[in-house]
Amino acid sequence: MTKAPPRVARVAPDLPAGPPGQLYDYQLPEQMRDSIQLGQRVVVPFGRRHVFAFVVELLEDSPVERLREVERIRDPDPLLLPHQLSLAQWISAYYLSPIPDVIRAMVPPALRTGRPGARATRRRPRLAGEARTAAERNRPPLHLSSDQERVFEPIRRAVMWSSSEEFLLFGVTGSGKTEIYLAAIRSALDQGRGAIVLIPEISLTPQTVARFSVHFPGRVAVLHSGLTAAERGREWRRVRAGEADVVVGSRSAIFAPMPNLGVVIVDEEDSTSYKQYDRVPRYHAVEVARRLGRILSIPVVLGSATPRLETYHQARSGAELAMLRLAGRYGGRALPPVTVVDLREELAWGNRSPFSRRLAAAVTRTLGEGGQSILFLNRRGISSVVLCRGCGEALGCPNCAVSLTLHATDHLCTCHYCGHQVRLPDLCPSCGGKILRPLGAGTERVEAEARALWPAARILRMDRDTVGHRDAHREIYEAFAERRADLLIGTQMVAKGWDLPGVRLVGIVNADIALNFPDFRASERTFSLLTQVAGRAGRGDEPAEVILQTYSPDHEAVERAVTHDYEGFAEVELEVRRQLRFPPFSKLLVLTRSAAVEDEARADAEREAHRLRTLAAEQAIEVLGPAPAFIPKLRSLYRWQVTLRGVRLDGLVEQLPSGRGWALDVDPG
Repeated sequence: MTKAPPRVARVAPDLPAGPPGQLYDYQLPEQMRDSIQLGQRVVVPFGRRHVFAFVVELLEDSPVERLREVERIRDPDPLLLPHQLSLAQWISAYYLSPIPDVIRAMVPPALRTGRPGARATRRRPRLAGEARTAAERNRPPLHLSSDQERVFEPIRRAVMWSSSEEFLLFGVTGSGKTEIYLAAIRSALDQGRGAIVLIPEISLTPQTVARFSVHFPGRVAVLHSGLTAAERGREWRRVRAGEADVVVGSRSAIFAPMPNLGVVIVDEEDSTSYKQYDRVPRYHAVEVARRLGRILSIPVVLGSATPRLETYHQARSGAELAMLRLAGRYGGRALPPVTVVDLREELAWGNRSPFSRRLAAAVTRTLGEGGQSILFLNRRGISSVVLCRGCGEALGCPNCAVSLTLHATDHLCTCHYCGHQVRLPDLCPSCGGKILRPLGAGTERVEAEARALWPAARILRMDRDTVGHRDAHREIYEAFAERRADLLIGTQMVAKGWDLPGVRLVGIVNADIALNFPDFRASERTFSLLTQVAGRAGRGDEPAEVILQTYSPDHEAVERAVTHDYEGFAEVELEVRRQLRFPPFSKLLVLTRSAAVEDEARADAEREAHRLRTLAAEQAIEVLGPAPAFIPKLRSLYRWQVTLRGVRLDGLVEQLPSGRGWALDVDPG
């Protein structure tokens, strides 16, 4: 029996400033009923306006009476594929985000606001047959070691049989995980399917795209926030049309409209950059990738030398993830030895430089031998704080409850959260004192002192202040990879993924920065960052070393990082988490109330905490707080938080506050 055509379209209005997020039903004119498709844009009346909206569902009827009509179909083809709509619905339900906001995150602004063009997104042949055959003939061979072959085999089977298996590719830094990614992509392409590869840092894009393009010429598309709106729209169209079937990009690349996806790969799955913190939907790209794999029944590969403890715990139990191990470095290279320098002893010697005597000597020696060095410090600027010696007050941002960072290039004190800037004052704003002293080193100060110590060295710096213009990531990477520089100073941008055989020394200027955060993941993040940055050394044939400077040489994270002992660290940290009932042994949800008046934010948070405690009493859910947020004032708004903790939080989801001033963050951090 032929199914009757739909009579009602349920749509998500494309309205950036509102509405609250609900979907709306519209009557379909008879002439549209046979042609309308899920994922298409339509024009609908909304109040007194006429707005674009995405078709999310097609129904035979609606509980709403007296529906207004869809005015016209905006595009000839859907902008969203069926599996993307399913994914949007899951993100909306899991991350408590309105579907219109999720869809806005999925479709680039240039596509939502511009005119895609007639049939611009209709699927085209991937490549002309002769060109494709020639490209395949000329691609370089991919040689896997026996260890890599062993690890790749279950992935190959899952790709071949379109199985929704999930793998943790757990291998030390330099173990050859990228070769396995390439082999998995090749398997998918051989079956006429595509691949999405997520990478944690835009700084990794140039080398990743270059390497993938050699193996898959003409087939790689790039999607990340560093592209212009026009570039992003163009790449999106290439993917949607089937002209590019390998997508490389940061977290939002998981929303690439791949018509026939065969595998999803997430490199460095432990990276904090995969979590979207600052706007709705507050999703985690790793979890979205895993859900996408289940929707499409395709394999997902998560790779890391230091996986998230939640991921490792699942893989170790074997319940949801299969563990695939690469125990040694590719080619049998050894992991570099790590020497710890206790900075307390350096201070006792009167050394107030960012460089310990041992690190300075090692840089001098490496330069003399023609090797390259990386100096890592995860803090920008010339100093982390400007302190008044008279009253002890730090120069703070008037809009945010954070200290200002002094930058040498313009001598401005800058807030890295809201962008507020002020010239370094002559007098303390609090007491009028004249002695304002910069404290704590940032990358600018490290660069300045390095240039003073090694004036003949060719020095580069890589942080957010030096990569502001387009192509900056590529230019810095290429200059260092081609050995046109001797010394690279950088933040976490240089910590992951870079494969630079010339690096014979890595110096970690201060290992303690992440340890000081009031976050239950502080130890994990410190261990991960130290291990990853140490892994940049020793990838060539020459011997290499790592020098780690710290005020906390006895801390578990530091001690385990020195010996590259992830599993030993994980055992200890997981037991701490178990005792304190933190993830992976519970779920967390943070509610944040923001207001221009602090008393209003606090009072609303207190009222909400009291209400939720009453509701949670019989559901084994803890209500913690309220308490000021880690940054209690941000962009002129005061922030108070209430945290829910429990094995399951479903029972309270329907009772959570919504509306202006409230933000909900599922699985924070």
